[in-house]
Amino acid sequence: MKKWLLMLVTAIVAFGATAAEHNNDPQSTSLAFYNWYLTALSKEESPIDEHDPLLNEYVTQRLLQKINLLIKSPDGMDDDYFLQDQDYSDGWVNNVSVSRFTYNGKRAAGDVTLGRDPSDRQHLLVTLVHERDGWKIDEVQPESSER
Repeated sequence: MKKWLLMLVTAIVAFGATAAEHNNDPQSTSLAFYNWYLTALSKEESPIDEHDPLLNEYVTQRLLQKINLLIKSPDGMDDDYFLQDQDYSDGWVNNVSVSRFTYNGKRAAGDVTLGRDPSDRQHLLVTLVHERDGWKIDEVQPESSER
């Protein structure tokens, strides 16, 4: 019983440390989020539909409410908000890169690239805000070709 309890406490502490580490800066948060999100999708999970509690670790409540309104709107949502595409590519899983983010007070924005193959990449502009518990994604847009 003591071993089981010790393992449980160790797992909880490790999870808390991991969650705290990914919120230290916008780059780490973005990288951790997209690696987690794409892995979940590749396992045929839907973090948004299943209301995965980890979503709250990475995304602002404001954005989650916005997505919920978009989903419930008469037109619904054609694209996955975080991917800005209708589906993901297997080539994106475990192939996420982030650029340096620019800071403006408690906001930061930077580029996230999904995939390595030039013919199968998705470029995103991700904006995060710093809240009391760290950096969280607050907006995702397709990267414009003019940037």
